[in-house]
Amino acid sequence: MATAATYPKISRKLWWLLRDRFKKTLPSVVTPTLVTSLAPMADGSARSNVISPLRELGLLDDDNKPTEWATRWRHDDEYAAVCHEIRQKIYPPELVEAFPDAGSGQKEQIKSWFMKVGHVGEAAARMYTDTYLLLSQADPARPEEKNASVSPVRTPKPRPKAMAETRAPASSLPSTAQVTNQHADHSSSAPHRRAPAIHIDVQVHISPDTSPEQIDRIFESMAKHLGTYIN
Repeated sequence: MATAATYPKISRKLWWLLRDRFKKTLPSVVTPTLVTSLAPMADGSARSNVISPLRELGLLDDDNKPTEWATRWRHDDEYAAVCHEIRQKIYPPELVEAFPDAGSGQKEQIKSWFMKVGHVGEAAARMYTDTYLLLSQADPARPEEKNASVSPVRTPKPRPKAMAETRAPASSLPSTAQVTNQHADHSSSAPHRRAPAIHIDVQVHISPDTSPEQIDRIFESMAKHLGTYIN
């Protein structure tokens, strides 16, 4: 039975963290302590998930010291060339020729290839695929840097038409004094409201033996009281 082929797998997050560290100063040797200072993890995990893949990729030698590739890998102008050289050395020609410019749209096909050739499950094949895509894309810009360089275009919200039509400019609004004067003019120009006419019939029965003085006092009193109601 043929032995299944194995390939390096490293997370993108650790890949970029290590490259940032190498860009600052190239370490003389990569130790678990250096790895755990970048990302919290156990020493055993640092050895198996970071240092070992870096050796498989050719960025570290057998003593975990950075190689010439590592020196060039940290420079943006040489990053793509180093990634393609590593890919050419590690992966078989049939894979590189089938997917030379691998993109995200080919991820499932590449994963199927690793599952078949490497005799691994989906989880391991997915990690193999991600590392292969990382080398194939060979873009020195980190994803968050690319997203930050493209500022989103904000479309201004249209002003509601109803509000625009009904809201008058401040200069066209009448002042309080103007409103008062308009109200006063309107009141003065309005027709005078006439009071309803009142018609009163009064019948007075005077005894024949009433004296003239008494009759005068009667009419005098009537005039007084009727004038009060009418006015």
